Amino acid sequence: MKVNALTKMADFKGHFWGQKTYCLITGASKGIGRKFAIEFSRAFAANSLLVLLARSESGLVQTSNLVTSANANVKVKIYPADLSKPDPELFLSMIQTSLKESGCNPGDFDLSLIVHNAGSVGDVSEGTSDMCYPEKWQEYFSLNLFSVACLNSQFLKVFPEGSVKERTIINVTSLCAIKPFKSMGYYCSGKASREMFFRVLAEENPTINVLNYAPGPVDTDMISEVITSTGDTSVQGMFVNLKKTGTILTVDQTTRRIMEVLENGKFESGQHVDYYDE
Repeated sequence: MKVNALTKMADFKGHFWGQKTYCLITGASKGIGRKFAIEFSRAFAANSLLVLLARSESGLVQTSNLVTSANANVKVKIYPADLSKPDPELFLSMIQTSLKESGCNPGDFDLSLIVHNAGSVGDVSEGTSDMCYPEKWQEYFSLNLFSVACLNSQFLKVFPEGSVKERTIINVTSLCAIKPFKSMGYYCSGKASREMFFRVLAEENPTINVLNYAPGPVDTDMISEVITSTGDTSVQGMFVNLKKTGTILTVDQTTRRIMEVLENGKFESGQHVDYYDE
């Protein structure tokens, strides 16, 4: 499948887009999560509901305003939350409250969509031979796996099989889930574990569409953090070169790509789909 860089967001009017949608996006206060929220909302039908989660309330407010400017017919709810502290009861309450405050029921929607975008790169200053502190592992996996699994479970409780016409789960993954990179032991381990979790979910639940989407090397704060903090000069050089040569991707490019992937639907549930895949 070729990527047409000139495709406009408004052109996504097929099977997936254009439905009345309940959509929850984590890590929506900036970067990829913010761009997903804005551009997805353009493609939702009127009276869709977009729920945004992140730690930064001010960032969520900015995203909410941008979404409203993009499509005033989409309702937006924001919930500042520290996703590094998994709280199943809080997660369930946020989803139920978003529906209640919007005057909606799960059955009012055609599509329920959750995007697990929030995550962190972890400590990239040390190699795997030095990663001996269980509290650091616990902290990293609490945000990058445990919280994701808990939130996903509560989402499916609110939107069980038969509640809506279509259910889709997106896990924002990485090439690091399937390929090792020096100094990125936490990140690679977290992404691999998270992706396998969603592959098992897809096997167990054939009525759910699960997409593990790797957005490619995107110019975000995470890339800057790796460049500044990595303990490996080759990894640092790789990302510096992407920036210097202008070959690093933008949030616009990767958002356009995932929207095409979802619209075409030519992926097996649970499949790892990279930005560069044909």
